[in-house]
Amino acid sequence: MNLQPILQIPTVNRALIFSLAAMVGGVVALAIVGLIKLILLVQWLGFGDASEFRFADIVAATPWWQTLLVPTVGGLIVGVIIQQLPDGRYHGIADVMEACALNSARMQVRSGITAALAAACSLGVGAPLGREGPAVHIGASLSAWIAEKLNLDRRQSLALLGCGAAAAVTVSFDAPIAAVIFALEVIVGYYTLRVFAPIVIAAMVAVVVRDAFLEGQPLVSIPAYQLNSLWELPLFALLGVAGAGVSWLLICLVGVTQKSWMKMSCPTWLRPAIAGFIIGLIAIKLPDIMNIGTAAILDAMQGQLVATLLISLLIFKLLTVALAIGSGFAGGVFSPAVYIGAMLGGCFWLIISALGLPVTDQGAYAVVGTAAVASALLGAPISTILIVFELTRNYEITLGVMTAAAFASTVMQLIGHGSFFRWQLAQRNINIASGRDISLLMTHRVEHLLNQRFTRVSQDASVAELESRLGRERRRVAMLIDDEDHFHGSVTAVELVAHSNDMGLDHPASAVARSAEYAVSPSTNIVAALQTMAENEAEYLPVVESSDSLNPILLGVVYKSDLLAEHYDVVKRAREEEFGIT
Repeated sequence: MNLQPILQIPTVNRALIFSLAAMVGGVVALAIVGLIKLILLVQWLGFGDASEFRFADIVAATPWWQTLLVPTVGGLIVGVIIQQLPDGRYHGIADVMEACALNSARMQVRSGITAALAAACSLGVGAPLGREGPAVHIGASLSAWIAEKLNLDRRQSLALLGCGAAAAVTVSFDAPIAAVIFALEVIVGYYTLRVFAPIVIAAMVAVVVRDAFLEGQPLVSIPAYQLNSLWELPLFALLGVAGAGVSWLLICLVGVTQKSWMKMSCPTWLRPAIAGFIIGLIAIKLPDIMNIGTAAILDAMQGQLVATLLISLLIFKLLTVALAIGSGFAGGVFSPAVYIGAMLGGCFWLIISALGLPVTDQGAYAVVGTAAVASALLGAPISTILIVFELTRNYEITLGVMTAAAFASTVMQLIGHGSFFRWQLAQRNINIASGRDISLLMTHRVEHLLNQRFTRVSQDASVAELESRLGRERRRVAMLIDDEDHFHGSVTAVELVAHSNDMGLDHPASAVARSAEYAVSPSTNIVAALQTMAENEAEYLPVVESSDSLNPILLGVVYKSDLLAEHYDVVKRAREEEFGIT
């Protein structure tokens, strides 16, 4: 179905996009509800009971051999599923960011479904990861599929993909405000009313669906903490720096794990099973490290964990998360970031309280710690601040949370990673810093810039004849064709003059001309065309019906000046849209 003619009418455009946003919000919300139910089903099959809040108690009540067996077998199943995905790896938020920046918001729905099955199995058997990564990928895949089927353009597809991401986060965490900002800050990459409004609509529909199928309570409920004094803000800033350091350590551990597997030449499908065995071995003594760990997060935020348990959970959660991600388990990093941050905040409080400083309760530092680590790992301080508020429903320590998030994200930028997702993309030699411009330019083809400002001559013409023709017609470029209009090469006036000065005027022009291989098809995009010109040190590019044909038919020429002007206009229009100028 092609909706482009209808979407040209401004009023109809807005109404239709809003309707599509509502539909995407509802469809994605139902899909994420299904993912949550599937995770609980896998838990029940593996451990005989299922609960997000009581998962550690369920694991603690099972025999030791079952705690080892379930994540091991589950890891084996995950390894087999992951092999079915493109590139043989789990696809998550980093891939959604890549799709937005480089692929015009296009994704494969098949990879989303397969990744969802891998995530459900991973989290169901107790992998110490979160569900937000799989949820966002599912939402993005579904919205991208809908946009492709309706033949929406890049801007409309990007807005719809943001709708899918926002709906997924809304259902996963019951945090619609943070979900909207997350979609704009991390996925779409800019704020404008044309994108913001549909994303809000999708999030609101997702709230309705979530309330209809799931409990509307926050994941954690904590006491209303208050700062004892503003002099604690430097301590929260220091906690933010520590959060960035722990995030950097986690990234390094994931990298070390991946490199270790490659050195051992272990099959990729077997790695999650081995990792699952190790995780199960640790969980025999520390069941709280498995899955999201909601109960442990709550205990830390209420200040109910003793020092030895706090330190143990921080260390072993950090290690098992790195092991799970580096080995191929499917899951997100936000929930682990909240968990690690809560434990880090609690440990930080132990240190400063041991110095005799009059500080706020331990639970307050655990809350601030979640913002520090999550902000650094996600590279999204605004979203993190909002999601911590919505998860905890506590606005009394606003300054502390904001301070820690700001320092954590700043330090992470200085370290060079920016976020865990950007690090993942960097491992695949993908840099999306300028990718959005490139993606936009790749949707514009040279066929719209064709012109006839050149001289057509026979392929048998001499240098003298061609020089004379170019002079009379005041043209810079000549195209050599035969009697059947087949393209045989091209040459510029400058090249002809240089040749005639050295070799004379009697040679055939074909001896000077570039071959017919120096040509592109009308579907070539602006980026590729400019790259071809740069590689051949030319200022023009012949365009033929098919650059692969043995007898190409010349359609016209594009000049570098025209391409650069189009490049400027495209980027200018994009910037005006991003900043709300148009």
